[in-house]
Amino acid sequence: MNVIIFYFSSTGNTFKVAEYASRKLKKLGAKVELFNMENGTPPEISVYDKVGFAYPVHAFNAPQIVLRFASAIKPTQANKPLFILKTSGEPLRMNDVSSLKLVSILKRKGLTLKNEYHYIMPYAIIFRHTEAEAYRMYETAKKLIEIDSRAIYAGKCEKISRVPFGGALSFIMRIEQFGSKINGRLYRVNKTRCVKCMKCADNCPVGNIGVKNGKITFGGKCLLCTRCAFFCPTDAIRIGLFNGWRVNGAYSFSQPEKAERNAHPNYCKKSYLKYYREAEEKIASEEDCGNQ
Repeated sequence: MNVIIFYFSSTGNTFKVAEYASRKLKKLGAKVELFNMENGTPPEISVYDKVGFAYPVHAFNAPQIVLRFASAIKPTQANKPLFILKTSGEPLRMNDVSSLKLVSILKRKGLTLKNEYHYIMPYAIIFRHTEAEAYRMYETAKKLIEIDSRAIYAGKCEKISRVPFGGALSFIMRIEQFGSKINGRLYRVNKTRCVKCMKCADNCPVGNIGVKNGKITFGGKCLLCTRCAFFCPTDAIRIGLFNGWRVNGAYSFSQPEKAERNAHPNYCKKSYLKYYREAEEKIASEEDCGNQ
């Protein structure tokens, strides 16, 4: 079985999910190729048996770079199975409709949605999760991915239910794709902090950051992925109107030796509890089946 997983990862979370799914599918016997959507022209999909898309949820939608990439795919006459792996920082049901536009585009390319999964990974914007939370999120995601990969490989159809009127809200929230371009022009660099390492410009997925007259400049193509601010080694980048939501510094995804104070203990508390409870039930059920 030949499988390709197209992925876009703002700050690395989605790549970790896609890469782990790739490993599990390979272990099952599939030949798997990972393709970064930032690399440009999509390869011919007709040579693959299954096609996967992995992306981080942006304002209840797939990021614009993902939609553009999907639109550039050459259609195939074959009815190819499609699976979607998406990540977000909170387990809100509205995130379940984020794939609607993407699925619509890919259906016209000859891909039919068979499997869709949503994994919670730590925020790169809004606020910083603790290292303990990040560790729990990734460990839970890995256990779920192992189960879900078996379903994908076996051809077992598993889809996410949609919330009422979710499509309408998803459509409205696509204004983020326009607004991010405007906000991107408001990005600034703290001159006293900036060391001109140029990591921000080198790693921008859409080439929105440049240098003019020795100064770092920001254009009108921003995706609001926050990769530049997240990985800035000196926390020098200010992200316009959303600067209060700025998160800086990669997560270790290791179990911390010392406990950290959780500054947001009640944020989406019921949703997180439900996500972990359902994940634990799914994992326990799979383990029970394996022991029978």
